[in-house]
Amino acid sequence: MKHMVKVEGYEVECYGLLEENSNFEVVCDEEEDDSIWCEGNTETGEPFTSWEECVEHLVEMYFPATIIQITAV
Repeated sequence: MKHMVKVEGYEVECYGLLEENSNFEVVCDEEEDDSIWCEGNTETGEPFTSWEECVEHLVEMYFPATIIQITAV
C-alpha cells in the first residue's frame, strides 16, 4: 500500500503498515544518506501513529537530505 505525504514542498512515498514494532527503511535523494530507522518517535518515546508523523519527525529532526521514500519493515 502506497501513501504519499507532502512535506516542505515535496512528496515522500511511504509503503507498508505502521505497527508498534515497525522499523523504517529511509531512502534519500543522496544514496549515502540512506538509513534504517528503529527508534520510533524519539520526542514521545512511542511508535509513530501516522505516516505524516513519521515523515515530519524524520525530516525535521534527523535527515538533512531530501527523503524520497520510507518503507515500514
